Amino acid sequence: MSSNQYTYKYLIEKTKQEARLSFSEFMEFALYHKEYGYYNKKEKIFAKEGDFTTSPITSTLFGECICQEFINISKYLESPSVIEIGGGDASLAISMLEYLQNQNCLPTEYIIIETSDKLVKIQEHNIKDKIPNLLNLVKWKKNISDTSIEGLVIANEFFDALPSERFKFNGKDFLTLYVEEKNNVLQNTWDIITSEQKKELDIAIGNPRRIFPKNYTSEFNMNYRKWISLIDKTLNKGLVLIIDYGYNSFEYYLDDRKTGTLVCNHKHNANFDPFEKIGEQDISTFVNFSHISRILKDKNLNVSGYLTQSNFLLNLGILEIFQKKEFNGDKREFELNKLKNILLPNTMGEIFKALILKKDFNENLLCIEKFNHLGKL
Repeated sequence: MSSNQYTYKYLIEKTKQEARLSFSEFMEFALYHKEYGYYNKKEKIFAKEGDFTTSPITSTLFGECICQEFINISKYLESPSVIEIGGGDASLAISMLEYLQNQNCLPTEYIIIETSDKLVKIQEHNIKDKIPNLLNLVKWKKNISDTSIEGLVIANEFFDALPSERFKFNGKDFLTLYVEEKNNVLQNTWDIITSEQKKELDIAIGNPRRIFPKNYTSEFNMNYRKWISLIDKTLNKGLVLIIDYGYNSFEYYLDDRKTGTLVCNHKHNANFDPFEKIGEQDISTFVNFSHISRILKDKNLNVSGYLTQSNFLLNLGILEIFQKKEFNGDKREFELNKLKNILLPNTMGEIFKALILKKDFNENLLCIEKFNHLGKL
């Protein structure tokens, strides 16, 4: 029996025991289960050998740009530190710490919030390999509630991986998706949405008069609220950067986007079947940035910026940083192509957005100096 068959069989038994799982419970299992979940089971996740790549992996310029804002806010903080939620392969930590060391502006500590023991080992190995002299600055924690800082919190491609609910409008009622077992096969089943889910969906949509076409299907996320609360409690003073692919709520729930935003990735090929290769493929949903911003109304965090990744990086001087670099031979063209990948509209530049939150911090920020589109939220 293959590894994927073992995973499927385990999930079948789990579903039998619990009668049915909400889609978010299924997604939680598929991504984060200690033995069978994607982030604990899959050998190769990132870059060419894995299933997808990220901006920090693509180019060190991404982390070096974020450093500009860290240096800026550090002038007003007594003990500036960094929290990165979900450390990937540590590319962001390495690029930032290396750059900040050269600028004589290292953080007091760099904390990576990571639940996967496998990824912690990968991150530690890569940091030891690339910047061994800075390893002492890096701390790993499984729970963000175990620490508090003033400084910078970074959630790059984290919110898209939070287990999400799926909904459908049948022309009369809103339904929510469950996963059930029938004849030893997993299948989708729809049921009337709960009052708690409907309340969160209304916040995600934002327009109480919005009428969906019949059989319109999409997503909303009950986990945004939990993580915003955790970040609010963890950050005493400073800045939060939420960078991910996504839309505002108007774009998220366009009539033409009638099948939702859920996507699965395996070896850089996309599909839309979360039951395929469970534990072997990534599952994610696009981020609804308007939903996150509306949750902040009862928090101490305030929205200061919403802009495309391209404009975010331009504000932080990505072109100037690139021009100052010295390259040998064909390396300049190679690095230029990497820059294009994280900057241009047809790659990561437009589909990725940056949501900037502040807490008890009133100084000017570099990253929102121009092109800020708060009105679109």
